[in-house]
Amino acid sequence: MASDEFDIIRRHFSRPELAFAVPGVPLAIGDDCALLQPSPGFELAVSMDMLVEGVHFLADCDPFQLGQRTLLVNLSDLAAMGARPLCFTLAVSLPRSDEHWLARFSAGLAKVAAAHQCPLVGGDLTASAPAVAGRAGPLCLCVQVHGEVPVGAALRRSGARVGDAICVTGTLGDAAAGLRVLRDGTWPELTGPLREALVQAFHTPQSRVLAGMALRGLASAAIDLSDGLASDLEHILKASGVGAWVDVDELPLSEALCAAAAPEQRPALALGGGDDYELCFTVPLQQLQAVQTVLAALGTPVRRIGEIVAGSGLQWRRSGTTMALKVRGYNHFGNAGEPT
Repeated sequence: MASDEFDIIRRHFSRPELAFAVPGVPLAIGDDCALLQPSPGFELAVSMDMLVEGVHFLADCDPFQLGQRTLLVNLSDLAAMGARPLCFTLAVSLPRSDEHWLARFSAGLAKVAAAHQCPLVGGDLTASAPAVAGRAGPLCLCVQVHGEVPVGAALRRSGARVGDAICVTGTLGDAAAGLRVLRDGTWPELTGPLREALVQAFHTPQSRVLAGMALRGLASAAIDLSDGLASDLEHILKASGVGAWVDVDELPLSEALCAAAAPEQRPALALGGGDDYELCFTVPLQQLQAVQTVLAALGTPVRRIGEIVAGSGLQWRRSGTTMALKVRGYNHFGNAGEPT
């Protein structure tokens, strides 16, 4: 059994399948700092996300799936910048030491780390706050990912231009639907592979790192869809000083989502549900065919859903007509809205 902080780190987070050596990391776990050395002509891309029990995942979540999700959602930020993963650090605020949980969680981390050649190089482990009213503080997981991207080649939010096409990878709304299935038991009639597809979309979102790297020099702006298309696309528009329209009929929806949700429920899930971790990007029309070709070669589905226009704000359209649709993405200090 793990007996203390350092034993837990040694047994579960210094394991060679998780803390393996890669070029660009001359010194990893074992000192006060890790040392990173990006390739010549590259710059570092760094991002951090925190996952809190009850906010980003359910208390009874399988720790192996949680380990995968913890790293995947952070790698999504590197994908949005077109960066190649280099390594990551992990901070854990742990309510209790549970050998089985730690083994499963670190194994899930290791599976994703190995698939992306992105090892753990350090971090911190602490006990949660003392119990209040008989309950310790929630499990908190904080990851900082480090990647590298050629100087000047990073995809940013500020490059969208009037006339650019707006595209998204994958399908939208599945993770939000999966969370409803897990948390609320919504759509109990949905069983088998379709139910499992929605649940897995929440637990283990698709990694779009290779797609992000392939979009370098082709896309004009990009963002990952963590809070929902309605919210995240607005970040591109504000950073670029432009407006946009999106055709609701062109939103890519999965068979599982359509089987679960009624037509009037689907826009809320696809536009404001969040947790998709797909890429939304803009691309000049003359580059659109090239984008479709390179993403098809990677097996990454992509759909054109709208266009960048002059002005500001985001319009929803259906059959060429503007819709009076009000929808917001997830906001930690606000309320996610429903379409009206």
